[in-house]
This record gives sequence, C-alpha cells and structure tokens, in this order.
Amino acid sequence: MRSNGAYAGPSMNRRHLLAAGGGVAAAGALAACGGPEAEEQASGGLEWDADAQQYVIEEEIASGEAPLKLWFENEDLANAQIAAFKEAFKDVYPDIRFEYELVAQNDAVNEMSLAGEAGNGGDVFMSFYDQVARAIEEGTAAPLGEYESVLKGRMAENFTGAVSGEDGQMYAVPVTTESIALMYNKTLLAAETGSDQPAASWEDIKALAASYNDPAANKWTIRWVPGEIYYSYSVLSSMGWQAYPDGDVAEPGFDDPALAEALEYYKGLREVWNVPSADATPETVEAEFAAGNTPYIITGPWAFSAFDAGAAEHGFEYGVTTIPAAASGDPASSFAGMHVIAVSAYTKYPAAARVFANFMASDAGAAALYATTGQIPALNPDLLANIAGLSEDPHVAGIVAQGAQADLFPQLPEYFWSTANEMTVAVWDDLSSSADAAAAAVAGYDELAGL
Repeated sequence: MRSNGAYAGPSMNRRHLLAAGGGVAAAGALAACGGPEAEEQASGGLEWDADAQQYVIEEEIASGEAPLKLWFENEDLANAQIAAFKEAFKDVYPDIRFEYELVAQNDAVNEMSLAGEAGNGGDVFMSFYDQVARAIEEGTAAPLGEYESVLKGRMAENFTGAVSGEDGQMYAVPVTTESIALMYNKTLLAAETGSDQPAASWEDIKALAASYNDPAANKWTIRWVPGEIYYSYSVLSSMGWQAYPDGDVAEPGFDDPALAEALEYYKGLREVWNVPSADATPETVEAEFAAGNTPYIITGPWAFSAFDAGAAEHGFEYGVTTIPAAASGDPASSFAGMHVIAVSAYTKYPAAARVFANFMASDAGAAALYATTGQIPALNPDLLANIAGLSEDPHVAGIVAQGAQADLFPQLPEYFWSTANEMTVAVWDDLSSSADAAAAAVAGYDELAGL
C-alpha cells in the first residue's frame, strides 16, 4: 500500500538525494579513516556463521543487556523495521532490544562525526547515498565485511558501487531506489492510437503530437518540467552527454562537444510541449496527468498516490516505463536517488549493527519498508516478487527499469544544479543558442566552483 507521504517532490530529491556541500567525489576515490572499531571490523575479526550467512551478534546485545541504537528519520519506519527484525529472529535472539533516535538523514553523517566520537551516536544510521563518500572520508562509516558478497547478489552493481570505497569494500547498505520515469495513460492512448503501448522514442511522441496537440485548448501529448536539468538530463544523456564523466569536480562535462548537439535536440522538443519553462511546474504538469488529460508525463514515484486517485476518479489506467530515447541515441539515463543505512565506525557492537543493516535489504526488511513508506527497495527485480503487495503493484517495474539505467553520482554540488538549470532554461526558452548556453555553463560553473 502506498503512503501519501512516501515521496518528496523533485526539488527535495535533488537536494537530499543528489546534492552535497562539497564537490563530486566518487566513493571509490576515498579511503576510510575509521573510528575506534574500524581496524577490527576491517580485519574481519567478527564471528561469521557461514550457514546462516550472518554475523553472530554480541552477547550483550543478544541477551538484551544493552540495546542496539538506531538512527532513523522516519519513526514509523523505525518501528516497522524493529518489529520485522524481532519477528525474523525471534527464535535466535528473542531478548534483543532496540532504541531509536530521530535524526534527519541529510544530517546523519555530520552528527555522527561528533556524537560517535563522544560515544552518543547510533550503532547504525540512515542517510542518503550521496553522503557515503563523506562518511568514508571522515571515518564515520565502517565496512560491511562478509555481507558484501550477500548484498552484491541481491542488488545492481551501480547500487553497490555507489557505496564502495577505494579499498573495494561496501560502506553502506542500499535500501531504496528512486528515479523519474515515463508514465503513460493507457486508456487515452488506446482511444487515440488503437494501442495502449507506450512510445519507445521521442520520434514516436512527435508523431502522436502532430494530431493530438491543441495549444489553444492547453492540450499536449506529453508534459514534464523542461527548465530543470533533473528532467532534461534524460534527453541529453540519450544524445551522448554525461555529466561528470570522470567523477572530477573540476570537469562537469559542460565543455563536451556532445552537449551542444544534445541541447539542440532538446530545444527541438519544444514542438511537442510548447510552453515557457516558467509555466511548467511539477504541480501543474502532474495535475493534468492526474485529471486524465495527457497521454504522457515524465515524473517520479512521489506522484503515484495522486495518479492512483486520479485514475480512480476519471476512469483511466496508467503504466510506467523507461524514458524515451532519441531514435538513434543511447538509452535515456536519469538522476537516481538512493536511501542507505550504514554501520557506525564507533559502534561497540559491530556484529549486531551489521546484522541489522543487512536485514533492511532482506526480503522481510524490504517488505516492512514498502508496507510502511511505499518506497521501492533497492533489490534486483526478481527479488521484488517476494515482497507482499509490491509484486502486484503494476507501476514499480517501470521505476526499477529506469533506475537500472540511471546514473548514480556520489556527490553533486549545489552550483551544478543552478548552472545546469540556467543552461536548460536558456535553450528551452530560446534565450541563446545551444553552443552559447553550453559555453555560459562552463564559465558560470568555473566561477561558482572557484576554479
């Protein structure tokens, strides 16, 4: 069952799932400093039960003498995960106890660097994947040890790679995945084209727009937020441009010749969605799709609840699939988001902390996550079939499919968004040529970055 508050809007996604206060730095380029337990944890000095594929929890925690301390942002999720864990391990650890503290995920790494040192931190903490590189650098996150092989068998390589250090070890457990995707009104498409199957390319969408669009009636084949790189990146990437191709903060890729060509293609899409960027907001475009007035929309799973309600009220069925590519281009990438849970490098109970963190990527942990928040677990598609409710959700597969071809950037500075958005608006609103917009992005980014 979906939660109405499960997803934030795209602005929150950009800030909290992709943005960081520093620069771009791939997690693999950073080494761990480590808290007091780091050396023991990294050396594998914990007892591993090979048959159960679990670490053996410390007696002090197993007996209930001391609680395992958890940092969560969402109280309902904390309670759900605790209840699910106790149920799963009731025959092995019937006396285990937990305490949780509500800590904002975007602040967790910062706070752990202070609280962990003082002995007041959680044994595990929820965060965003873009914060893992910093947690590795500052030594607040510990490697997951033997669980690495378990997790790599359950989730995509781009997920596990995004939380790994230069030593090759994973420093967090991917918990959720999120991406924008193409959502389409099956009922409306069938009425207009005789088929409820979605477009595979932008050329397909252009063909429908030629007969469907009626600007005077505010009738459009597809809607999205055209003035934000969060959305335009899917088109630019399909045309061969990638942001930060080398993971270097000094090289965002705005000087790549492929960008000007990609921007020119993007400008050409104005023929199918001919509105100024200022007039296309997430609220307005999503409202029109929920009302059953638009065959296609590019947005994220935070809109599912509104679309479910709209479909029920207006009598239509909708689907979710990957974002269209240019006819001769690459698959369309997008910016993916991911929530993670990490083991504190300062914990006195490294085995128990690892067991709990790994549990959130188990079938039972993923089921508790989905039932509580409606978020999509960061698991391989075949494993999602094991999760009650989710396997029956007709819209999850499209998000998962788009997420599999999405780009995961361990950190993106705020000035990337402002620079790239200005570039996107300049092209969409025909304020400058594509080449000039790309050149302005180079200059603007360098100035803001102090390069």
